[in-house]
Amino acid sequence: MKRSIQLLGVVLFVALLFVAWAARSAMQVVVGYSAKQVCSAVFVSGLPEEFVLDRDVLPNMAILGPLLGSLSVNTDRTAGVVSASLLGVGAKAVHLRGRGCALNAAGPGVAPLALAGGNVQSPGVPADLSEAVEAAFAEHSPATGSRNTLALLVATQGELLLEQYAPPVTQQTRLQGWSMNKSLMSTWVGIQTQKGELDPAQTLNVLLADDSEAPELDPELTLLHLLQMESGLDFVEVYGPGSDVTKMLYTAPAMWQVPAGKDQAYVPGEHFSYSSGDTAFASYLWQRSLDEPYEDWIAREFITPLGVDSLVAEADASGVQVGSSYAYLTARDWLRAGQLWLDAWHGRSTLLSQDWLRDSVSARPSDSQGQYGRGFWLNTGGVAFEGLPDNLFYAGGHAGQFVVVIPDWEMVVVRLGLTESGVSTGMHDFLVALADQGPSEMASE
Repeated sequence: MKRSIQLLGVVLFVALLFVAWAARSAMQVVVGYSAKQVCSAVFVSGLPEEFVLDRDVLPNMAILGPLLGSLSVNTDRTAGVVSASLLGVGAKAVHLRGRGCALNAAGPGVAPLALAGGNVQSPGVPADLSEAVEAAFAEHSPATGSRNTLALLVATQGELLLEQYAPPVTQQTRLQGWSMNKSLMSTWVGIQTQKGELDPAQTLNVLLADDSEAPELDPELTLLHLLQMESGLDFVEVYGPGSDVTKMLYTAPAMWQVPAGKDQAYVPGEHFSYSSGDTAFASYLWQRSLDEPYEDWIAREFITPLGVDSLVAEADASGVQVGSSYAYLTARDWLRAGQLWLDAWHGRSTLLSQDWLRDSVSARPSDSQGQYGRGFWLNTGGVAFEGLPDNLFYAGGHAGQFVVVIPDWEMVVVRLGLTESGVSTGMHDFLVALADQGPSEMASE
């Protein structure tokens, strides 16, 4: 009996240790997310701290229940630092010069960025689309969560047709694209490939041959596999305490090392599995192909040619751009990126080749639904937007970020927001409303 009691005591002790470990892991994600999001909102976007807490941090952390009241967030604008703490667990995000906010990074922080660009004349909302725009910004009842549409823009044939914002967001507010950064990363790899500085079909073992920190990888695994979400690495895109993606984004100093350290679950190229880890790894490889700081390359090869003056591409604590998630642009500059993709699709861009873009928006055999290409979401067979053109493609991100490109209509649509989980963004209805107005007529005006 005594031995049984001792054994039970050991089991209970181990169980308590596991619960404590799981709780601490969860709290690390909470404080990491809170510090990072507030830092970027205040120092990069220029938004009020209260706004991002109310619309982003607190709704996303609501799972904490009564513990949410113990979450503390402190912003030091002079030091360029945001710190968050919860029951003794803390995290710090630092605003670095030229690289936005990085979680737990070393180095001195800097003051908030100036607002981007100037406040230029807006076309507003055409009368025949006012009802559709009103519906896109309409909120649901508090019981079902908030849509929080922050910006909605439409351009036809390169001309801005419609522009609407929800305060405090304006033309000058840089907004997070979340996974729309994946589409930018595909574009930047394409540009570097065209310059002959990178071969995305080369195996990763060859690309990393001189990297002492790189693990031995599947001999068939390539950079293209990473961009196409068909690496086969055992990285699971589930957002929860201790999961691969939350560990990568909120605890890892060098994010690429998390997916790189995973086992091979499938043969490369045979299985589609959406993975921020794949793109974080791809970002590291792209950055290795540069012979200068990545922000200098982006400024020369992307910002200047496009006239995009607001872009902030954030890095992790190791200095690698977080290609899966952390790029901030104004809505108008997200629209310019979409126009680049539209022009490349038609073969009229000097920056990005038609071959690269068309390949990037072609369905892969590994994806049976035809929903993903190379950094872009697709509409094969209406899989994303039923009843709309099959060749529609888009950059998409968490909380309802969209840059939708519709080649048949010569149209780019941008929708940015902080939509809560499970709430409709209204994007499908808005695109249908545009179709009902006659895109060809709008494009010819």
